[in-house]
Order: sequence, then structure tokens, then C-alpha cells
Amino acid sequence: MIMGILSVLGGICLIFPPFLAVIFGHIAVRTCNKNPLLDGKGMGIAGLVMGWLCLAGLVAVIVVEGGIAALLVALGLSNQHK
Repeated sequence: MIMGILSVLGGICLIFPPFLAVIFGHIAVRTCNKNPLLDGKGMGIAGLVMGWLCLAGLVAVIVVEGGIAALLVALGLSNQHK
């Protein structure tokens, strides 16, 4: 869950915490499912949710920025292709 919180607070600046939140969240949920006496399944799910949401936001930002760059190049408003 800590990596999920870091990924939400860090936004786009921190790339690795969302990946770690997803990995550690899956490990926590799997471990809690194998041993029902362990607590922490809810925190594992919270880390998973925050990690996946931040990864989806990261992908959305990359797609939008790429679309804007392609539009600027197509309209001839970019100096990058000279």
C-alpha cells in the first residue's frame, strides 16, 4: 500500500512506485488468500487499485501528449521536423 500511496502522490514524476504497488499488492493478496489467519488483504487490494490507476493515468498522459505532438506536426506548428 505504501508504493500505491507514493505513486498517487508522486504522479507522473515517479514511474517505479506504480509497478511496485501492483507487484507487492498481488503478492500480499495471494499470501493472504493462502493463509486466512494473516491480515492485510485490504491493504494489498488498496495498493493494487492505486497502482493500476496510476499506471492507467500514466498511459493516458503519454497517449494525449503523443496525440498533441502528432497534431502539431501535422499542422506544421512544430519546429522539430526542420
